[in-house]
Amino acid sequence: MKRLYLLLVVIFGVYAVLMSTYLLHGNLFAIPMTLAGTEADPHLFMTVDEITKAEMLSRIHSLAFFLSSPLQMGLILLLLGVSVKFRQLAEHVLKRPFWQMTLFILLFSLLLDILFLPVDYYLFRVDRTYGISTETIGMFWSDHAKDFAVDSIGTIVLVWIFRWLQKLSPGRWWLWFWLASIPLILFVTFIQPVVLDPLYNDFYPLQNQELKQQILSLAAQSHIPADQVYEVNMSERTNAINAYVNGIGGNARIVLWDTILQKLQPKEILTVMAHEMGHYVEGHIYWGILYGIVLSFFGFWLAFHAYRTFVRRWGSLWGIRGETDLAALPVLLLIVTVMNFASAPAQNAFSRVVEHRADVYSMKLTGDGNSAIHAFQKIAKENLSPVTQPKVVQWFRGSHPTILERIEYFKQFSH
Repeated sequence: MKRLYLLLVVIFGVYAVLMSTYLLHGNLFAIPMTLAGTEADPHLFMTVDEITKAEMLSRIHSLAFFLSSPLQMGLILLLLGVSVKFRQLAEHVLKRPFWQMTLFILLFSLLLDILFLPVDYYLFRVDRTYGISTETIGMFWSDHAKDFAVDSIGTIVLVWIFRWLQKLSPGRWWLWFWLASIPLILFVTFIQPVVLDPLYNDFYPLQNQELKQQILSLAAQSHIPADQVYEVNMSERTNAINAYVNGIGGNARIVLWDTILQKLQPKEILTVMAHEMGHYVEGHIYWGILYGIVLSFFGFWLAFHAYRTFVRRWGSLWGIRGETDLAALPVLLLIVTVMNFASAPAQNAFSRVVEHRADVYSMKLTGDGNSAIHAFQKIAKENLSPVTQPKVVQWFRGSHPTILERIEYFKQFSH
């Protein structure tokens, strides 16, 4: 076992050195020479200092992403022995299986949270230093506590369903769990805008009545039965600008950060909102849910076989008693972490397709390529975002086309 741990440490060390060298020192953000001096050239709308900060900030966050997931995988594996201790403790102090499960989940989740807290805090300090975040240390701890509470409740519910199905159908629990996940996904998507999001920020109707009427006019042209647009007080947390649409059915919301209202002109905001309406009109939320359901079908099947194989072949090395042992739950977490990391390129590829479709709709609705270009130039400047990304970063982290790609598309509609 010690040799295995030593091998994992060596492999991770080599991987970390290679990724650090590539991400921190590579020439990652050069744009094609043919685009120098065009609307996509960041030197035309960002200062040299802003470009330097944007590139370094991207390097740091990309490195954190590429190191955190493998590090989490390794830590979970290293903590399997601790998970057995937690199971023994839960069984010793509590009699009912549900409360044993709850205590085990809280203990293991808290341990992982504490171990990754330095990474979260470091990224918080980085964003503060670079001027992207305006979040106070109090907000950081408050959000962290809320995240832990929401995640813990969700995990307890999911694990309770998983263990019930596992006991009911040991050989087919993956299929029943997949079927059970569908209404859960729909439920969470439905309640997120009205229950979860307000835990973190204040939402209220858009105050600018002229802009509101312009946005509702676009909605009417799109046959969207909207009578309200929301803004959210993100300026207390960030200087970045954004807007989004989330929720399903009557709970779907189009939301603007107050920072976008402060930093973009009305015509620029309208191209962004037309993009968000494109998501609604083309049903991208539903397509995203369907894509996730299909992808998760294969994911649950793979997880079932990987989980069974791991526990049966190697579980005894850590003292895991079998597939229904509470101490085996981190094995499932390990498998899910691996699969989430491996499937990120497929998930992001789908996301980039629907984001481009929303850009297409925005131009169909407004035809205002100039305003869209100016909007994304300001987004790059205010969000400290490089206009392009290296391929590997775009595959694993790029949920949207690059700003360069989007500006190049909007140029077709500029005059």
